[in-house]
Amino acid sequence: MKFKRVLSCLKMMIRTFYREKSSLFFTFFFPVMLMVLFGFIFQGSGDAKYVIFVQDQDNTTMSHNLTDVLGSIKNVEVHKINASKNAEDVMKSQEGNFLVVIPKGYQDTLIAKMSYDPNATVNLTVKYDPGESSTGIKMSLLNAVLQQINKGIVGAKDTIYIEPKSIVAQKFDYTEFFIPGIIGMTVMTSAVFGAVMDENEYKQKGIIRKLSTTPITRSEWILSNMLYQLFLAMISTTLVLLVGWAVFGAVLNINIWLPIILIVEVFAFAGLGMLVTRLVKDAQSAAAVSNIITFPMMFLSGSFFPVEQMPNFLKVVAKVLPLYYVNESLRAAMILNDWQAAATNGAVILVFAIIVFTLGVFLTSWKQD
Repeated sequence: MKFKRVLSCLKMMIRTFYREKSSLFFTFFFPVMLMVLFGFIFQGSGDAKYVIFVQDQDNTTMSHNLTDVLGSIKNVEVHKINASKNAEDVMKSQEGNFLVVIPKGYQDTLIAKMSYDPNATVNLTVKYDPGESSTGIKMSLLNAVLQQINKGIVGAKDTIYIEPKSIVAQKFDYTEFFIPGIIGMTVMTSAVFGAVMDENEYKQKGIIRKLSTTPITRSEWILSNMLYQLFLAMISTTLVLLVGWAVFGAVLNINIWLPIILIVEVFAFAGLGMLVTRLVKDAQSAAAVSNIITFPMMFLSGSFFPVEQMPNFLKVVAKVLPLYYVNESLRAAMILNDWQAAATNGAVILVFAIIVFTLGVFLTSWKQD
């Protein structure tokens, strides 16, 4: 393999891309437009249903009453966690983001306040994910309930207080949580449609047939395509991050996982695009199949809104889609600083990339169909 020929092909692809104004729009400006549009739509918005996890360590009449009041609020669903279990682990296993812990001695404190101790107070521990759009609404609902209980207790001072504890290392707003999904979606569509449209265009123009008569090998051609897709991915990612910072003040953690995930994603979805091209010979049919593949993933993989908003059967569908694991890996690395989660989700994409890219390379041919 001669890298000089790979670079020559890469330069040719970049020049061709620059001349196509529609490609410039859909690769760079379309995702930015989507990010700004959905960013304003979802900024400060919440779920239609609000799931609140409650661990009642007091297990008394008054603690049960607090749980029942929370559960009686419209659109609120209370999930009770046994006091003997690790509440945070249970919450995470069920993809929860808001946990209220009622401590032991809750009822005794309220009785003391009403009977003989005007200074008695109790703290409810609230563990939450600040990156979720629903967190603020759930906190407001809890505050409203506690305010009513405090008013009903005799004494000049409030009795029940909230002790908030974030389950992530640093606080992020929803816009910052939303941006990694835009990055994952942009790279996916660029890689899939790039592989499909470029090969069909080269076939129609006879470029594939001419390449078979040149010294360049199939592996060199495919490598140049991958470098070209990586080049576009890096530019679009940088642009999304810059616009997110300039417009919304979003600051994310940029670490080694970002380029690693982007590289794996490019190989995964470019390989998927190559498979579509080989399995569907007609250019129009290939584009239609690409839309059928990419559009459901855009809206079902948590790119634009949290997966928890969706019905349970769609959550199952989301976890089958490769873009879901790209989004989860990016958010784990860029928001949560959870390298283990980034590696676990990234490994799923890596396995998918190896399978589809190997099949795509195997099926790619110099022959003119």
